[in-house]
This record gives sequence, C-alpha cells and structure tokens, in this order.
Amino acid sequence: MSEKGHRLISIAAELAADFATRAGEHDRDNSFPVENVTRMKECGYTALVIPEQHGGLGADLEDYVLCQEQLAQGCAATALAINMHLFGLGSMVERMTGGPQESLFLDAIGRGKQILGGGISEPETGGDWGFFATRARRDGEFYVLNGHKTFTSLSPVIDLFMVMATIDDSSPPASATFLIPRAAPGLQLVETWDAMGMRATASHDLVIKDVRVPAIAMSQSRPAGPLDGQAISLFAWFSLSVAAVYTGVAMAALKFTREFAGRYKPLTLSRPIKYLPGIQFAVAEADTLIAQSRALYVSVARDYLSQTGSFKGEAGLARLVMAKYVATNNAIRAVDCCMEAVGAHGILKKFPMERYYRDVRAGVNHPLSNARARELIGKAALEVGLGETPRW
Repeated sequence: MSEKGHRLISIAAELAADFATRAGEHDRDNSFPVENVTRMKECGYTALVIPEQHGGLGADLEDYVLCQEQLAQGCAATALAINMHLFGLGSMVERMTGGPQESLFLDAIGRGKQILGGGISEPETGGDWGFFATRARRDGEFYVLNGHKTFTSLSPVIDLFMVMATIDDSSPPASATFLIPRAAPGLQLVETWDAMGMRATASHDLVIKDVRVPAIAMSQSRPAGPLDGQAISLFAWFSLSVAAVYTGVAMAALKFTREFAGRYKPLTLSRPIKYLPGIQFAVAEADTLIAQSRALYVSVARDYLSQTGSFKGEAGLARLVMAKYVATNNAIRAVDCCMEAVGAHGILKKFPMERYYRDVRAGVNHPLSNARARELIGKAALEVGLGETPRW
C-alpha cells in the first residue's frame, strides 16, 4: 500500500475511535449522528474519493475499501451511511471525462462539502437495480419525476439526491440518474426508519411527487437491464465497500471478544476464559472467516484497478458480487462465533456485542441479496445468461 493509503486509513481510524464513543447512544436513541458527519467534513472524509485538485483526498478503490473497513469498526451505522454517499461518487469520478460541468460538481463535493444521497431502492423493486418504478417524463427542457424510494441513508444531511428513474416513452426502455437539490418542490422525506440494526443510518423513505428538474440534471441514459460499464463500475464501488463495512463490524466484534476473553475469569477457573479450548476454537473460526473475506475483496479491488477492462458482462459482475456475498455471510458467521465465546454477556446493552450482532445481519440484504447473488454467480459459472427465458 502507498504512503497516501496508510495516511487515509489513519484518518479513518482516528474518526472510528471518536465515533465509537457515541455509537451505542445513537443506536439506543435511533438518532442520526450529525456530529459524525461534521467531523468527516472537517477532515475531508466526505470527499475521500474526490481528486485532490478538487479538494478531495484522492482515494482509489482499494484505499476506499480499507478506509471503510476501518471506519466501521468504530460506528458501523456511520460507515454504512457515508458509504451511500461515497460509492456513487467513486464510480462517477472513475467514469468522468473532464468536462466543465464535472469540475463544478467535483468542487461542490470536495471544496463545498456537499453530501450526495441515494434514491435507488424502491418498495416495488427491492434490490433489482436497473428497473425502477420511479418514472421521469420529459416536458420541454425539463423532466417531471414521480416515485417512492426506500433506504435513503444519510437523509438528514443530504444536499443532492441521486434519484434513479425509468424514462417514460423511451425506446428501448432506459433509465437515468437525476441530481435533485434537497429544496426542490415535491421532495418529501418520511421518517420511517426504525430497524433492528444499523439504526443510526436514518434510512428514511423519500417521496417524489411531480418534482421538476432541468434536463441538464440528468446523467446519460442507459438501457434498462443489460449490463454495461456504468453498471459494472457502480457495483465495483458498492459491492466491495459493503463487503468491507460488514467485515469491519466482524473485526470489531472479534477485538471485543479477545479483550473480554483475556480479562474474564469465572470463580471456577484459575485463569481467564481465553485458555479454554472452546473459546480458542470460536475465535479461530471468526479470525479465519475475516481473513478469507479480506483476502477476497482486497484482491478483487486491486484486480479492478489494474485491469478494469476485464470486468465485463455477467462474469465480471459475478466477481464483484461474489466478494460482497462471501464477506457479508462470513461476517454474520464470525460475529456468531464471537457471541458464542462471550456468552450471555454478549446480549447485554452495556456491551457493544449485541449491537454488532444486530448490525451485521443487514449485510446480506444489500443488492445483490443472497438469492440473487447465488443466481448470478451460479449462472455465470455455468454460462447461463441472466436474460435467458424461461428463467428456471
């Protein structure tokens, strides 16, 4: 890793140490850590993937993944929430061509410290990205959008909403992303978020009713469904960072387990429980699962950076999704092992283990979910096209 990479991880570690002091409180109160976002703006973390000439920190995909892994060890909800700002930016930066509008946008994020928020998931489509129930209708030099988005993480502090929509009367069917300012008439945040885990993400619903935006606010449209470079890029930045965030939760759980096992000594034992074979076996399993995940998503990130062109079509997407699939499932298993080692103490609110146990379970529900990931990976391995009919 480069010297810059180590410096960026140090920034993430410093933030994580601070965020950890408030993570439990925000989890219990179901409150959004606005102060964490303020800290990230101050040190430049909200512009982590923005080029340095635009006021950012210039992280590449590998740097980003490792920083998010570190940040999640302090407050998983903050790491996941800011992930929904950063992954889209990373993909945009990767695909930009250097036009003047792009420079203005990068400056707004880097120097202006604007926050970009998601408008991707929907009640009707779940995690089936590429097909959107939200519609965009052309009206002269404007588009009029209507729809309903869910899981809008970071919602209290978003400045620009990144809303993906299907374009009406497009032949063939196409979708596009629209950048919509928070103050746009017709945007409404509905505070619905009260979840088992990742409670401090404030992932509320976004209702879009007759929102009128200039055509210039629309990114280049793309055919709905088929994979292209844009889709591969989005999944590269999303899948690998999500893998890192949930692995970070497992790493925090393992760290707590090691500390707990080193100090906890029941009256019936002459030494702490770390000397018991059952504890050693549980820790060994957790440690191994984490090592497997990290080896996979870091190597995929490096391969993507060095040979982006090789990540094409369904086989390329499967490589990216596999890393997220392995890491999120391994993270759950690793935290379960840690909970086994800690025992009944793990369910007590005074310890962070029960929060890790709840938070880590959200990982398998991010796109692609377990069932969709297995279908993609299996069909890619068997050379069965996703679009082949009948599906089964």
